[in-house]
Amino acid sequence: MLDKKTDILLAARKLFSEKDFTSVSMQAIAEECRMSKASIYKLFQSKEDLLLELLSFNQKQMVAAASRLQENTALTPEERLMQKVKMELEGFRRNQQFFNMLTYGNPKLHNNRVKQHIHQTRSTIICWHRDSLIQAYGETILPFVWDLVIILHGMMREFLMLIKIEEKPLELDPIAEFIISTLNQIVKNKETRQSLLPQEAIELYIHSASSYKPKDKSALLSESLKELHKGISSLPAADYDVDELTSAAAMLEEEAKKEEPRAFLLKSLIGYLEQTGVLTQPVSMLKTLLIT
Repeated sequence: MLDKKTDILLAARKLFSEKDFTSVSMQAIAEECRMSKASIYKLFQSKEDLLLELLSFNQKQMVAAASRLQENTALTPEERLMQKVKMELEGFRRNQQFFNMLTYGNPKLHNNRVKQHIHQTRSTIICWHRDSLIQAYGETILPFVWDLVIILHGMMREFLMLIKIEEKPLELDPIAEFIISTLNQIVKNKETRQSLLPQEAIELYIHSASSYKPKDKSALLSESLKELHKGISSLPAADYDVDELTSAAAMLEEEAKKEEPRAFLLKSLIGYLEQTGVLTQPVSMLKTLLIT
């Protein structure tokens, strides 16, 4: 069971993916998640505020999943990069219209806060790609890493367009394999070359990304646990067993920080926290980091 806020976010993402931000009303979102429009306005002052929250929600989920992949030592650096590419392609395919808005912008979005947040999200993804490439190929690619970022973006965009035009599911594994194989060849042949992009072009390309700081798994874990504890402390004692939830959160934190946490205990504690029907965002993030 999801909490109301997450229900609304998921319903909005579904509708934004099927139609368009400007074409979806708050009433339509309310009907999709089977609650009153007044209930939505108690949590979000406007559709723009809802979109801003959704952008943050999606970004956190993506970064958490990527961080977990990066921690998977069973995979080679190249395999980790391939899984990240596949994960991103799948996310775009599931929510194509929504991500088109982020990728290409929407001239109908007149709210400056929304425009700025969309641009910052795009910049964050760009920088995340840069960091993923460096993690996969090492610092030897630094002189031409932005060339690789642009090539990666271009290949992913064209394959996504092909998926859209074909209007039928395409296998993502061979696409991801081809993208990584192409990058491998470029890296192999460009090790002694400099970037094609002048510094001014790079600065323009990553405009608004100055606040971006990549977070490793431990930082994301610490942040999510902090949100979990904060959420539990704000729950009404009359409706929830706050002491039990606090104890479960403390046990989860203790176990998660061990060098070799016990998977069965993590699953059990997260499952218990999920069943409460609240605190979905931090619990979902912790599940992605620790179990998924």
